[in-house]
Amino acid sequence: MSRNLIASSIFALTVAGTPLWAQSQTSPPEQKPTPPLARWVEVQNVSVSVRYRFADNSAGTVTTNQVQHRETVRARVKFDAPGQYALNVGTSSGSRFTSGWNNTGIGIGDWQKAQSVRTLYLAARPIAGVEAQYGSMYIIRGESSEITTYDEDGYVIGERVSVRRPRDLFFDEMSATVGYFSSAPTEIGVSKRVKYLDERPNYGHFLVDKKVGTRGGVSVDFTSVGGARTWRAAANLSTRELLVADGILVETYKRTTMNPDYGFAVSITKALTRRVGVNWGYARIDPFYGGLNSDRFNTGKRVFITTTFAISSRLAASAFITTAVGDNVALPHRTLSNLIFSYNVLPDIRRSGLF
Repeated sequence: MSRNLIASSIFALTVAGTPLWAQSQTSPPEQKPTPPLARWVEVQNVSVSVRYRFADNSAGTVTTNQVQHRETVRARVKFDAPGQYALNVGTSSGSRFTSGWNNTGIGIGDWQKAQSVRTLYLAARPIAGVEAQYGSMYIIRGESSEITTYDEDGYVIGERVSVRRPRDLFFDEMSATVGYFSSAPTEIGVSKRVKYLDERPNYGHFLVDKKVGTRGGVSVDFTSVGGARTWRAAANLSTRELLVADGILVETYKRTTMNPDYGFAVSITKALTRRVGVNWGYARIDPFYGGLNSDRFNTGKRVFITTTFAISSRLAASAFITTAVGDNVALPHRTLSNLIFSYNVLPDIRRSGLF
């Protein structure tokens, strides 16, 4: 047999043993084009909400009985493709430090349309796990919630450095914030508070947070604002083995100056079904706290329960009620309840193909 015949036979056997899909050149799957603005703008949250709110005080006087609306947007402008350097912005409705809601005119109060840029800050991550922020920022809480810290709608203007390198420094997060704290209703927007960047700081906050595997986390922080010094600690534990609780959060604070006092809260969460969950507990907030924590709780000794229902991937509902128990001083909220419906607009915006 000639060499040419042998070579031809080997080639024929090789081709015959090759799968058909390998013999034909397949075209790569069609890739969706990158949204034109995605390189520069990252939209993180867009939501609209409506709620019915009722509250009475210790004297039994109804102070709130109205339907309210809320619109929020969070986004950032990226100066580089990975987003290590960015300008963050957050807008919200509302005309108070502790509230991002406006009246609809249904019930007590007239129609409101206040909308403000509450947060606007530069963020830089020059190396992995290290971030610096400058401007009007959100308040960080560690494992604590807004019950024993500040309302989630709150803010502070100044600078912050956060380090998240647990393999090198043990703690999952260490942060230091220095700035100016103002809760004045006339200074909700960033433009009204930019002047404080040149003022002597009246606010300092230092926090460490450590995750305990996948079971929970523990945080300790210290805050000094306007002469009031407060220590806080919180522990968040996963307890899925228990029938009555998937998670337990214990948080406490102690103010050491300016009417020294303490407070705490215990919260229990439980998923009843894939769509329905509950959170209930007890809180004790001292009467001199200042009214800047969650506007649902404010001060006093009270029990509370929240039920959440995921109607769809975009629409959610929640019901909350709290009432004062035991001995209390005069309270702005004896009983307070909220019924909220929230719609996530972000998927609709992404469908536009711009972001």
